[in-house]
Amino acid sequence: MNIDKDAAQGSGNTFMEFNIGHVENLNPAAKTVVNNYYGTRVKPQAGTTVNKESVREEILNYVENTLQFVNPKWRGKYMELWADMLNLPEVDAVVYDKGMQEGTRFNRKEVAHIICYLGKHSDGGTGIFTKYVATHIAASFKDGREGTVRPELGFRPSQEIRDAIDTLMKQYEKTVNHSEP
Repeated sequence: MNIDKDAAQGSGNTFMEFNIGHVENLNPAAKTVVNNYYGTRVKPQAGTTVNKESVREEILNYVENTLQFVNPKWRGKYMELWADMLNLPEVDAVVYDKGMQEGTRFNRKEVAHIICYLGKHSDGGTGIFTKYVATHIAASFKDGREGTVRPELGFRPSQEIRDAIDTLMKQYEKTVNHSEP
């Protein structure tokens, strides 16, 4: 970065050479600023078409790992519930955008938030999960090495998603409660 040091210096202005790895725009109080880029600039990748159906199957396979923690009365409806949740526009808008996550084609963080919210429906063993322990659920992913999702299992999704899930859950709770012996 070249700075015109002959610029009018106000009180307290300091002009110095900056050596920063990557800066999009740094403009100190100077009359002339020249930004020099060294090395290769990373170009954003062209948008690739996401096959939602294959990503959907990947999400369902991912959450199927939590089936071992599901209450027996919910076990028959759990994967159906997830399939219907993925059809909700509020959920659809966030789970298919992987963001900055690597090694996945979906937003693991949002899926973990939804699992957490479903876990909060587990009131004393009568809800979806027999017992919601985030550490155990995190260990069920990828042979117990899913440490990156563990913190996310403690957060709930946005209010908009929670409201949509609550509406869907009310329909499911009727069918699950009627199927009890």
